[in-house]
Amino acid sequence: MMEFFQQMEYWHWLVFGLVLLILEMFAPGAILLWFGVGALVVGVLQLIVPGLMPPEMQWLVFSILSVASLVLWKSYAKKHKLDQDDDSGSLNQRSKSLVGREFTLSNAIENGVGKVRVGDTYWRVEGPELPEGHKVKVTGFEGATLKVEPVNPEG
Repeated sequence: MMEFFQQMEYWHWLVFGLVLLILEMFAPGAILLWFGVGALVVGVLQLIVPGLMPPEMQWLVFSILSVASLVLWKSYAKKHKLDQDDDSGSLNQRSKSLVGREFTLSNAIENGVGKVRVGDTYWRVEGPELPEGHKVKVTGFEGATLKVEPVNPEG
């Protein structure tokens, strides 16, 4: 086995990199992606300049590139708020993504309850008594019920 690692050619690195990229599709967290990139870079270097690096140097370059790219990505993602490990995302919370948007009432708000149409879906809304066709703004939500207020309160 050690002999295999001592005789890695460019295509071994390229295949290793592609396998890591494919595995990334099944593993969350964008970790294997950066190791795959490191392997691909080493493979391309070996392809362009064969015999440039001894095997130990190839593994060292692979390790440094992989860890450095991972650390750089994590710091970039944190700085630009791309890392969505917190609960601020609204992918599976459609009602959260509607807060702040304006809609026209499909059904009047009577006894505090009405409906708005969002795309092809009708949403239950709660707010002050308003006639059908009045513009409302979503201010919050509770479950699948949107909390609304009139856009122009004097109307």
